[in-house]
Amino acid sequence: MSGPDVTSPRATEAEPVRLARTLAERAAAPPTAAGERAHVNALIAQLQVDRLVWAPAPRAVGGLDCAVGDLARVTFHLARLSGSLGLIYAMHASQALTLLRHGGEPFLEQLLRRLIDGQSLVASGTSEKGLGGDIFTSLCTVEAEGEGFVVIKDSPNISYLDHAKVVLMTASRPGPRDRRTQVLIAAETDRMEIAPGPDAQLMGMRGILNRPYRLTARFGEAAVFRDPYPVIARATMTPAIHILWAALWSGLAAAALGKAQAFLAERAPKEAGAVEVFAAELSRLVDRHYVLNALIRDAVAAFDQGAAAGALGLVQTARAKRLKTQASGLATEVCLGALGLIGMSGYFEGGPYSLAAIVQDVLSAPVMISNQRLVMANAAVERFIEEAP
Repeated sequence: MSGPDVTSPRATEAEPVRLARTLAERAAAPPTAAGERAHVNALIAQLQVDRLVWAPAPRAVGGLDCAVGDLARVTFHLARLSGSLGLIYAMHASQALTLLRHGGEPFLEQLLRRLIDGQSLVASGTSEKGLGGDIFTSLCTVEAEGEGFVVIKDSPNISYLDHAKVVLMTASRPGPRDRRTQVLIAAETDRMEIAPGPDAQLMGMRGILNRPYRLTARFGEAAVFRDPYPVIARATMTPAIHILWAALWSGLAAAALGKAQAFLAERAPKEAGAVEVFAAELSRLVDRHYVLNALIRDAVAAFDQGAAAGALGLVQTARAKRLKTQASGLATEVCLGALGLIGMSGYFEGGPYSLAAIVQDVLSAPVMISNQRLVMANAAVERFIEEAP
């Protein structure tokens, strides 16, 4: 079962989407020949060969002119291969879009060219220990050091730093009259002192190196984005990551539905009426997946129409949070529903109907930026906003 796509059907498939859909055919290591992390590393290497890592960059500088809708489709297909790969791609693509949309200064333009040429990944360094997930507050401070600056940041978790050449890092910067601004910095890993903590050993997403890090980053003035971080986050980084995360979860749900359909076709229950009941429940789960994809399409349209450009208002900010909470809930419902249909064959760690990795991966969705915290943030502003059809 191919599963419903994350956007309306097109007469022709865009090149980046086709490359993502067929990635496994070209990758060097099938999942049976390597551990999960080695398999993901092989898939990333193929992404680099196919130049999909910087698909959103203009063709004039080596990209594929991939708009956010096609980035969502790419993420969808990658997640069907591996939830870990889909998560890495979603996170990187949100950082890449940030550089492309906000990094217009000469140094950042030159850095961007190097990253595109090398098909290098960019990691996110916006979280910080001691803040409970509040990305709009920074304890670490930009300090002068010689002719440049230094930031020492304790991050509770950074994913795939082993692949990244740059980390987009937040920090507080003192200004006139003791006013502080939260800034975003393009910090190059080869100018960092990196003190890693232990591998996080998460329940799912086991193909990614997740660790806490203490980063000592050195950089010049030109590595600091001109726009304050809250403006960048609300205009680009936040809506982009919620769209791409939702596409990742849609891909996991599509993979689960595909296994449920195969189970129905090949090992249909023998009891009278059981096939009809199974098919009706499968159809209900496809309906939920359709709702998930409709939410993604709506968010992509808003992003493309410029609703996400500039500082977002309350309605747009609330919608970005709702996309995350609703998409993560729907994907989890679909995957667990598929597990209920398949039964023990889905609960096994291996086998053609196993949903073990998919379920473990999708359970990260509600806790990756806590749904509870996002709902509470929306509850505080509900009286100021109104939704209309």
